[in-house]
Amino acid sequence: MPQFLKSPLSILLLFFISFWIIPSWANAQDSRSPVSEQILKKCDYLEQFKHIPVCSTCVASHRTIPAFYRARDYMPAWTSKQAIDEMLQAVIESKDDGLMPSDYHLKALTRLKETIDESGDRDFRAMADFDMLLTDALLRLSYHLYYGKVNPESLDPDWNFRRNIHKIQPEIYLQKVIDSGKILESLDRLRPKLAYYPALKEMLRKYRKFAENPWPVIPEGKVLKEGMTDARVPLLVNRLMAEGYQVQRSGNETQLYDQGLVEAIKDFQEHHALDVDGVIGRNTLRELNIPASRRVDTIRVNLERARWILHDLDPEFLVVNIAAFKLYFLKNGQKQWECKVMVGKPFWKTPCFRATVEYVVLNPYWVVPPGILRKEVIPKIRRNPGYLARENLEIVDSRGRVINPRSINWARVNPARFPYMIRQRPGPKNALGRIKFIFPNKHFVFLHDTPAKSLFSRTMRAFSHGCIRVEKPMELAEILFQGSKTWNRQKIEELIATRETKTIHLEHPMPILILYWTVTPENDGKPKFYQDIYNRDIKILIGLDTPLRVADIVFPWKSASVGEPGLTIL
Repeated sequence: MPQFLKSPLSILLLFFISFWIIPSWANAQDSRSPVSEQILKKCDYLEQFKHIPVCSTCVASHRTIPAFYRARDYMPAWTSKQAIDEMLQAVIESKDDGLMPSDYHLKALTRLKETIDESGDRDFRAMADFDMLLTDALLRLSYHLYYGKVNPESLDPDWNFRRNIHKIQPEIYLQKVIDSGKILESLDRLRPKLAYYPALKEMLRKYRKFAENPWPVIPEGKVLKEGMTDARVPLLVNRLMAEGYQVQRSGNETQLYDQGLVEAIKDFQEHHALDVDGVIGRNTLRELNIPASRRVDTIRVNLERARWILHDLDPEFLVVNIAAFKLYFLKNGQKQWECKVMVGKPFWKTPCFRATVEYVVLNPYWVVPPGILRKEVIPKIRRNPGYLARENLEIVDSRGRVINPRSINWARVNPARFPYMIRQRPGPKNALGRIKFIFPNKHFVFLHDTPAKSLFSRTMRAFSHGCIRVEKPMELAEILFQGSKTWNRQKIEELIATRETKTIHLEHPMPILILYWTVTPENDGKPKFYQDIYNRDIKILIGLDTPLRVADIVFPWKSASVGEPGLTIL
């Protein structure tokens, strides 16, 4: 026998160790509940195989979900009935944001809840599945409400609206939301706060109602003008009233296209970006026959765009809506000013991006871009040597010296390797007008005046090569120089009159967002739909309607310790 066991005190001490410490250690190994054991096994599987099948769906967040449960020693998270009920409600109501409840495990969660209710909390595997799916649903829905479901960078490699989370890791966010029990309130804080978003949600609700009772299709026929009679008129009245337009009819002639119906059509045309003339031609008939279900799709697409962009906005900024051909100035979320613009032709699409207006140039030169030089200007010079003088163009070498065009053998010029720059002198014919507004960007896109003022009277204004022509450039200058002690409209106009080229840097640079919205809410409560001139909606719609794939979510994360951007796969 070992010497230390010969002492009675040692034997008594050994007894206590074996009675208390050893069982306590063993109990620590077995302290997890059966549900926790199931969660532990599933998290191990998830980390190893990057996804785990759960009740005909998948948990795909192979980093965040295991990290979340590891931090709580794999104990179930959803122990509050209120939190569970609110999460299920949030999943169902995700359709109100234009999202798909199926992306958040609606069927599986419903089925598992029924199984647990029937088993009286004795089906530990179902309870573990239910807990993990609720957590995964919260993670997915939180991400989609704040960042959007569709990755805009996958649609546009030049996208630069990226946002990062700075203070809280996803697993900590999940814990705080679940512990609070206020699931709906927490999710609502992630939605865009600008009034545009809730207004679009209300439109979505309304047009889904319209889609339940499809409005009539108006057959093709002759162009309808006021005073004409047509058998389609009763259908036309029903069609307008089905979308909530007020139609005031006069007299008993049911087939008469009378003044009341003309006014209703004008209202319709105004809300569909058509020429407001009260005449039902091809374009108006086309818009009348777009079903409510298609309008639902358009609203869903623009809700997604809002989730991409309408967060962390500056108090004051400019917005160009390409599809609406409009420029706006917003202050504290409210529209303060607007004017018409022209944007790029479908072949020369104006890109979407954000930048900052830093300076303006008065009496600018217009440097002919390489593409226009190659495809348009040099061929015109070859056909007509007087083209340069007529358009006030000059040829300049790399040192800024003006070159005599007669010294160039235009028949032998290679347009792709033209060694000079061609620019247009300042003046009333200059393509940029009298002022341009520069926000440095890799697209070489900017705002500018234009001599072609008559084109602003057109409804469809896609005329440029990508830059944005402004109808009221001097009013825009006033906005940009507001508060300046040095510059005002009068002084700017005096300088413009001298025809001297001058660059003026803004004392307070202004953020600008170049966006693409195909529907906007109007003050009368009706939506205004715009033509999808660049066919950009369809890719977003496909992304929204495609079921969420395994390992699909990428969470932008900025390390709190290092401060370097990175990606965390959920």
